[in-house]
Formats: sequence, structure tokens, C-alpha cells
Amino acid sequence: MAWYTSSDNHTNLIRVPEAWGEKILCGTAGVAAGIALELVADLAARSRTCFVALDGFKGTRIEELARAVEEALRQHGVEVCVFKFDSVFLCAEKIDALARPFDRPDDPSFGRVFTGQLDDFLDEDALRQTRAAWDALREEGVRRVVLCHGVGAALASRICRMDRVAYLDITRHQLFVRTENGEVNLVGGGRQEGFPWKRVYYVEYPALNRHKKKALRIMDWYIEDSSPEPRLVPAEIYHAIITELSGLPLSLKVFYMPGPFGGSEFGERFKVRGLPNTSWDYEISVGDNHLIVDLGKDCVLEIALYNLIWEQPLRVLGAKSQEKYPDHFPIAIYMQDGYFPPDDQADFKRTHMPHHLHPDTAYCREHFGEPLGRYEAYYIVRADPGAVTMHGFQDDADIDEYIREVRQSAATGEEFVWRKYIYEHPSKTGELHQLPPGTVHGTGGRQVILEIDTNPSRESTEYSLYLYDFCRANFNYHTNELTGPPLKLTLDHSLAQMRRDRRQNFMANKCRAAPVVIREGEGWREMSFPMCDEMPYQVNRFEFSGCIEDDTDDLFHCLSLTAGTRVRISSRRDISKNFVMEDCDTIILPACFGEYVCENLAEGRAELIKTFLR
Repeated sequence: MAWYTSSDNHTNLIRVPEAWGEKILCGTAGVAAGIALELVADLAARSRTCFVALDGFKGTRIEELARAVEEALRQHGVEVCVFKFDSVFLCAEKIDALARPFDRPDDPSFGRVFTGQLDDFLDEDALRQTRAAWDALREEGVRRVVLCHGVGAALASRICRMDRVAYLDITRHQLFVRTENGEVNLVGGGRQEGFPWKRVYYVEYPALNRHKKKALRIMDWYIEDSSPEPRLVPAEIYHAIITELSGLPLSLKVFYMPGPFGGSEFGERFKVRGLPNTSWDYEISVGDNHLIVDLGKDCVLEIALYNLIWEQPLRVLGAKSQEKYPDHFPIAIYMQDGYFPPDDQADFKRTHMPHHLHPDTAYCREHFGEPLGRYEAYYIVRADPGAVTMHGFQDDADIDEYIREVRQSAATGEEFVWRKYIYEHPSKTGELHQLPPGTVHGTGGRQVILEIDTNPSRESTEYSLYLYDFCRANFNYHTNELTGPPLKLTLDHSLAQMRRDRRQNFMANKCRAAPVVIREGEGWREMSFPMCDEMPYQVNRFEFSGCIEDDTDDLFHCLSLTAGTRVRISSRRDISKNFVMEDCDTIILPACFGEYVCENLAEGRAELIKTFLR
């Protein structure tokens, strides 16, 4: 299992009117019965065949619900014609051919984002044949239901007008769980063997999300299918919930991932059962995270962050972000666990990340079709004794020799004396290590890091370019042990982006500058870190014993609690819009949130890291 979750996730609270709650249905039988009742009423009103699409993301239990709806309709004496939408997709061989340029078999590490639509997967001959059959059904004037179900079923509107559309949604986390259980097929119905990640991330996810965005606009029913039992929300109530959420502090479900490096603190600290060690957690990763939404009376929905962004981009992102990075949340936040007990003898093979770097925007657009490069920073939340951060090259490093060494190591699997080349900075609590693209870097462990990033990919595809990994075993996610094959290096990409000028002195002056006070008052101040010119975001730090105030001013703010244990974030316009942050929480304040107050609810001083677009 690659993703672990806490037993103590925060929820986003919305109290809906009681009349709304009565319209939200739970369980396959209850959802099917509710849909069937509305369709019976439609048939009575229309006196003709009713065409219905049960659509959804891959991995949702569409077929199971379709069987239940069919049975519920038959119990009402309704004639039902069931149509599986997979039958109008291209054959597997043609879909493979369509995907191949984006799978990029010539590049073992990366693909290229698919530029088309889900419609491109459809067989035009099959659509024509189906249209003729459906036209005949419509002309008969019989009261029946044509139930079209499957991924992309709303595209049946190309055959004839759909009278009703239901959309089944799933979170990325639950999709991974069902994939591991062998429950997920390729788009088009082909059997999925294992996890063909390039097909999924570069072809299927982009096509499915473009379609989902459209389907959410035209649907009659939203069906959350990530929970053990599906929940149906009528479209008008769903849209009202999204609008309400888009004006509140947003807390996302956090995921924890083990790996070949990483410490032993987060599992116990954050109540993560079974976590063997933590390389990092996902606080904000737009394609991966979702919100747990509590509507009261035991009604909880799990909704992808993208659902809010697509429907309310100006409220969530603000005009500047939406114009520059349309339909994308461009910031990512992670935390790295680097704790090792004082008597632990772990050497660099357990504490250190691989030598790696990240690509810039031009490279991501040219090679991967992504909208943004990866611009990273490490904020040192806590540095334990012996903590170091690999931060560029030594001033006197022979870079050509380093390149020869990493090439030879990649070919032979042999270690070399890497400390001749890489600068290890003794970390200090409160430092910000900026890591613009091309900078060779990595944590050296024995520290807790808040990792601040841009997110190059709308699907949260990982863009770390690896140079060297100490010739160690990788993490085996099936056995939860360090017995996996060595990490695959990406030397061609890495060396194409590696910046030779990112040396010790340059990093100290340009990428590790101390923060300066930009405003202050009694018991509070805001510190600002001087950012490298190419970094697209700003990192500031609130320090306060009582309260500090700020204003989102049409920019979303990411707030991370790095010191202190309880801080309440409240809107000045509406104090009911608030969220209490606890130990190392990260939240998003949407751009529309406006003026807000951060109130320290515990003893001592609190610190919040604020990240926002420049």
C-alpha cells in the first residue's frame, strides 16, 4: 500500500437545510429507488421513451448501480432497455494506437499529456448504428427507459438528447484502492493489468477530467461513490454545497507515503496505523487530495478539490491565478518526516534523499506538455542534531567529474564519493531553502521539512529528475520493506536541466536569505523571505502570541502551522467561517475569503507559513 491515511482527518463542516438533507440518498438500493421514482414521474409527464445516462469516472461502480436502477424500474412495471456504453468505444488496439504517442515508449520515465477529448476514444460507426436503433425506439412512442451506462455515458448525447444524467464520482485515493484490488479497467473496457501509470496519468486522467468537468455542469444527480455506500445529491444541492465550500477555509485529507528515506515520527504523531516510515505526506496536491465534507446527521461526502476549482475558479483561485494557470491549483505542499532517535545508527542510506532536481516551465511544456515547471522550497520546521540539507554543489566541485561519476554509477551500480561535489548545509530551524529548477538538492534527514512546491501537472504527476541514489534498495510497497529494485534514474532529463552555477556561495546569497520584517505590532509580526526572481510564489511567516490579521485580496493563501498547537482562522466579515488548525495542519484560504484573523488558542508563540502567488 503506497498511501496511508490518519484516523483523525479534519472535516469541512457545512450545515445544510433539513429539506436538503432529506433529498440526499444513501446506499445502492436507496439511490436506485430514488432515481427510479423520478424516472417514473418523467415517463408520466413525457409519454415517450426516456433516455438516461449513468456516467462516471473510471473505477466507479456504475454497472452495479445500473443493475439496481433497472431492477427498481421493473418493479414499477417500466420496460427498460439497457445499453452498455463501452460498446461504442474503439477497440483496444485502436485505443492503444491513439495513446502510444503520449505513453511515449521511448521514454521509460515520462509521457506527454494527451491533448484530445474522451470523444476521441469513440467509434463513429458504432455511434451511427446505435443512433439508428435509438431513433426507432423514440419513434415508437412507448413509455420505456433506455438506460445507457458506463464511463463517458453522457457522451451518448451525440446519439440523441439525454433526458437525465447521473455522474458517479470517485476520489483519487479510493481509485487507487480499487485498482490494487483489481476492480478497475482501462477506459473503453479493456482489462487493466497492474497499474499502467503512463497510460493512466498522461492519457486517461486528462481525458476523463475534461469530460468530468463538462458532465458536472449538465448532470441531474451527483453520486459520490468513494464511500462504502454511494450517496446521491441532486444537482441543485450539489452546486449549492460547492458554492458554500468555495468560500470557506479548506482542509484536505492528508496522505502519508513511505519510501527509502524518511523517519519514524509521523505514524504515531498523526495517528497513521501501519505506517512503517514516512518519506513525505501530501498536504496539498491538487490531483491527489480531496475534502471530507460533513453535512450533518451522519451525511459525509468525499469531494475532489478539482470539483471546487472547476465550478468556482474565481472564488477559489482568484482572477490572477485563473488567468495564468487556468483550471489548476498551482501550489503543492508536503511535509517530510526526518526524525531518527538520538541513538539510531542510520547512515545516509536511510536519511538522505536521492540527488535530484526539478524541471523549469519551458522544459515541462516542451517535453511533457505540462503547464508549469517545478519551483520548490524547503522550510525547516525543526532541525534535530545532525540535520543537513543537500543544497547545490560545493564551490570547488568539478562538475564534469561529477557527471562522469553519476553516469558510471548508473551503468555499474557502484557508489562513489559524492560528498566531494554536493554541499550539505547544516540545517537550522526556521530556514527557507529555495530550490529553483535545475538545483541539485535533497534532504539529509534528521529534520522535519515543510516542502513548498509548484505543481507542474494538473494530475499531480511527479517531476523529480534523479541523478544518483546511493545504490540502495528502494521501498517495496507490497511488503512494506526496503527490498524493492533500485530507483530508476533519469540522467538524460536530469543533465539537460542541471544548473552548474548553483554552488554553495550562490545558494547562501540567493536561495537561503534570512527573512525580513515587513509589518509588526504588539505581540505579532509578519516576516518575508526574499525570493529568487524566478520563484512564482512568495513565502512569509506570521509570528504571534495573540492575533494577527491579513487579507487574501483575491489571491488564495496556503497556511501551514509550523509552531504552536491550536490556531483559529476566522473571516472578519463572517466569524462563522472559521477553522481551528492543529499540529502541523495546512489549509487553503480561497481568494474570496478576504480579511481574516489568526488567533492563537494555546500558550506561547504560534507560527504560520503563508504561501501565495507573487
